[in-house]
Amino acid sequence: MKGLKRILYRHRSKYQDIVVAESFDYGLTLILDGKTQSSQRDEFIYHEALTHPAMLLHGSPRRVLVLGGGEGATLREVLKYASVEEAVMVDIDEDVVNVAREYLKFMNEGVFEDKRVKLIIGDALDYVFRATDGYDVVIADLSDPLEEGPSYKLYTVEFYRRVAELTGNQGVFVTQAASPTNTPRVHAVIYRTLREAFKHVAYYHVFIPSFEAVWGFVIASNGRDPRELRAEHVDVALEHHGVKTRFYDGESHRHMFSIPKHLREYIESVDEVSTMDKPVYMPA
Repeated sequence: MKGLKRILYRHRSKYQDIVVAESFDYGLTLILDGKTQSSQRDEFIYHEALTHPAMLLHGSPRRVLVLGGGEGATLREVLKYASVEEAVMVDIDEDVVNVAREYLKFMNEGVFEDKRVKLIIGDALDYVFRATDGYDVVIADLSDPLEEGPSYKLYTVEFYRRVAELTGNQGVFVTQAASPTNTPRVHAVIYRTLREAFKHVAYYHVFIPSFEAVWGFVIASNGRDPRELRAEHVDVALEHHGVKTRFYDGESHRHMFSIPKHLREYIESVDEVSTMDKPVYMPA
């Protein structure tokens, strides 16, 4: 990381290298396998962009499943909705969660102690395939699909079809989907793969300063078209739910879903589907 001030924590877990560092530009930062995950300065941009379109698209989510999200910041955004009765978070790396509890309290704001939260340390893939109860919203706040990483199977059509079963006809799924500018093929393949599992699929993008990149997300549902969630609806819905945000509102929503022509054309042109036998990987 540029402008590194000090390293507060460094550890190799069973799954990945974990670093908590402080930088001059971005404050306390969580770094996994050498890649910035969240920073004090701008984590709210990523987590609000990931969470709120899906929550508002559903309208009144009661049961929410968060896959990954060890910092607890995605849970923080989910629990802003009074309609949420249960939020299950499944993360494979207990060390990341423990580090977040100690060093990143400003991100999770104590959500792990919320009575609505059920924290499961385990494999999200295994959990999703074993789950018997449905969810209104499923949020995949995962690390990128690295060839040697813990998450690449969670970007495959087999996984997405199982998520579609859990969300049913009215539920919503959203995933982080890499950078459409730095790794456009990966982003496009995730979008194309989700189209095999869901009726309505849309991509959207936002610039994350600490990532030094435009970042991509893909949102999907078998009952609700994400494109029907308009900017004017967002402001009304946020006020209705009493949800306070720093980044996300109607104008930000409009911007996130307004994709430049050259990116739209490329994303729509990719016809590759990620499968368990042939998954998409981040470029080496």
